[in-house]
Amino acid sequence: MKIIRYRPGRRPEYWGDAPDRQAKKKALLVGIQYERDEEDGDVEGANALRGPHRDVAEMRELLIDCYSYAPEDIVVLVDTYEPGQLQPTRENMLRAIENLVEDARSGDHFFFHYAGHTVQVQNTNFSEEDGMDECIIPSDGEARMIMDNELRRHLVDSLPIGSNLVAIFDSCHSASLLDLHHFRCNRPYVPWISKGKRRSDSQWNANVRRQAMVVSRHVYQSNRVNPSRVKSRRTSIDQILIASKDYKKLSVRTQSLSFKSELEKWYDSPSSPIQRTMSPDSMWPCTGYCEPSSPHEANVISVAACKDDQLSWEDSDGASMTKALINILKTDPHPTIRDLMTNISHDLHQFYLRLHDHARGYRREVREINKQRIAQGRRPLKPNEPPEMDNFQDPQLSSHRPIHPETRWDP
Repeated sequence: MKIIRYRPGRRPEYWGDAPDRQAKKKALLVGIQYERDEEDGDVEGANALRGPHRDVAEMRELLIDCYSYAPEDIVVLVDTYEPGQLQPTRENMLRAIENLVEDARSGDHFFFHYAGHTVQVQNTNFSEEDGMDECIIPSDGEARMIMDNELRRHLVDSLPIGSNLVAIFDSCHSASLLDLHHFRCNRPYVPWISKGKRRSDSQWNANVRRQAMVVSRHVYQSNRVNPSRVKSRRTSIDQILIASKDYKKLSVRTQSLSFKSELEKWYDSPSSPIQRTMSPDSMWPCTGYCEPSSPHEANVISVAACKDDQLSWEDSDGASMTKALINILKTDPHPTIRDLMTNISHDLHQFYLRLHDHARGYRREVREINKQRIAQGRRPLKPNEPPEMDNFQDPQLSSHRPIHPETRWDP
């Protein structure tokens, strides 16, 4: 038997699970509300939020109760003033990310959750499909933001084959915060589209398959039995048929095939004057019809609150995508990827229908108030940010490689 000795200070590498330890489960949860007292002032480039602190607290409970994470293996960064609380500054976040994936081996599970603000900046090296880089804003302000390339380098690139990372981004412009290649092929069909900005990506790419069936969406009606247990009753909404009678197949009269035969002599001739070229390869690997592949790298998926060109909203109580995600996973901790994304999409769609209704009511109130102000010779009020009345928030699932939609959620 050949004995391989390692030099002092050098750790052996393992292609599979390490024989000397059990697979790890570690999590890093970051919630930033950007609240400051009067002396410190506001955080640069960030309006205060209501929900992130509660989001990470509830996510921590979910990981412990449903996925067997040990409390000591979950690190929480929130911008509170409690003694000893580590603040989610740029430096602390990057250090915590490095600690999260340090000594990662095949079979390990890592979980990263970010709830806060994200901004977009112009991309200068043509590495982004939409020409924009996405950046998360730490508690020490926009000037210290962490770009998507940097986030991927620290969180993803060092992971070995067979390790697992799930990342949750509850923020605006969050779909490609890890720059994962596959996202179109992971989208569920939904019976609505966002209008988007004029000539924006959401308009150019929102091609609807008019005769597609939406996957049946399960609705869970819950009655709380005690503080730790929920009794659920599951019902199913019938499948929604998008296709209208107006979109039935049309019978189209075609020309005879003689046109094709006239061209054959040109194409079949070696000296054909018609230049034949191969179609150019796409710069971006995900076409929306990617086939699942065998893992040859780490298993990485990212669930984002919205597309890169969309905003993410929270309600008056601070509830947002994280709340919807947790409610779904409490009922079924291991849904398929398809069911999970379909259910999140429908939950957020209902939230936006209410948001649109409230926005219209708000605009009516502003108009009435301004009529009175103008009649009194006063200036009309102008809201700082126009209320959202048209668009929806489309949650996105991105992955390192194509994944099968029936894959079970297992963070």
